[in-house]
Amino acid sequence: MVRAAILTLRYLRMRRDFRMIYVPEFRHKDVPLAYVLGRLTGKRVVFDPLVSRYDTKVMDRGDAREGSYQAWHNRNLDRISLGLPDLVLADTKAHARYYEMEFKTSQKKLRVLPVGFDEDLFPGGEDPSRSGEDGRGFRVLFFGNYLPLHGVDVVASAAKMLREYDGIDFELIGRGQTFPAVERFVTRERLDNIRLLPRLPLETLASSIAGSSVCLGIFGRTAKTGRVVPNKVYQSMAMGKPVITGDTEAVREFFEDSKNICLVPPDNPEALAEKIHYLYMNREVGRRIGEEGAREVRDRYSSLMIAGRFLEFCREILG
Repeated sequence: MVRAAILTLRYLRMRRDFRMIYVPEFRHKDVPLAYVLGRLTGKRVVFDPLVSRYDTKVMDRGDAREGSYQAWHNRNLDRISLGLPDLVLADTKAHARYYEMEFKTSQKKLRVLPVGFDEDLFPGGEDPSRSGEDGRGFRVLFFGNYLPLHGVDVVASAAKMLREYDGIDFELIGRGQTFPAVERFVTRERLDNIRLLPRLPLETLASSIAGSSVCLGIFGRTAKTGRVVPNKVYQSMAMGKPVITGDTEAVREFFEDSKNICLVPPDNPEALAEKIHYLYMNREVGRRIGEEGAREVRDRYSSLMIAGRFLEFCREILG
C-alpha cells in the first residue's frame, strides 16, 4: 500500500506528455496500479514480466508447494498482471504460449521480444591479460545465480568426468539456491579442476568471458528451462565465445546447433562433458562457432535492435 501511494503521488506530480506506461520485469504487483492510472489518464500499459512468478517460485525454485496459499497467490497475481495490460512482452515464443495456455493471456496482446545484450557492457574481443587458451589451457566458464533451471549440478558432474584432462579447468561464478549442494559436491569429490568464485559486478563479467575458451548456458531439469534463453547466452555469444547450452524449444527459436551455438540434452552431464571435450580437441571448430554466434547476436539482438522492435510493438498498440 505504501509503495502504491508513493507511485501514485509521483505519477500525479509528473508531466504526462507521454502515451504509454511501462512496467518493468518482476513488478507484477505494480500492474494493477498502472492499469488504473492508465485508464484514468488515457494511457496504454505495457508489461515486460520476463518470468511468471508462479513458474519461478513454485515450479522452478520450489519456494512454495503446489496447492498452497502462496502458490495460489502467485498464480492469481500472474493471471491479473498478464491480463490487464494492453501489451505483454515474452522473451520467447515458448514463454508466450505458456502465458496464453496457463494464464489465459490474450494472444492479441502478446509480443515476443528477446532479452538480447548490452553492447556497451559486452563489446567483444579478447582480453590479453586473461587468455583462456594459454598453451594447452582450456577454461570453461559458468556464471549465474545458481537457480534450479541453471543446472549447475550438471556442470559440476561434467567437470568430474573431465578431471583427468589437465588442460580443462572450470570457473563457476555466482551464488544462489543450489550453491551449497554444488560446493559440497566439489569438496567431497575433491574436484581441483573447478574454481568456485563469488558474484561479480555486471560491468566486470566481460573480462571473465573474454578470458574463457567456452561459456555455458543452462542445463536444468525443470519445465522453465525449456522456455527461456537467458542473458548469459546472448552476452557470451556477443563476446565471440562458443556457447554450450541445453537443447530446448526456446533456444532453437533463435539459434542453430553446431552453426552458431552448441546444444546438448538438458540434465545430461555425460553429453555436456562430451561436448566440452570435443571443443577442447577441436579448437578451430569452437572459434568458428563463436564467430558465427557473435555475428548472429550483433546483427539481430543488440540493445538497439531490441529497442527498435519494442517501439514497433508500441506503435501497433497505439494504432
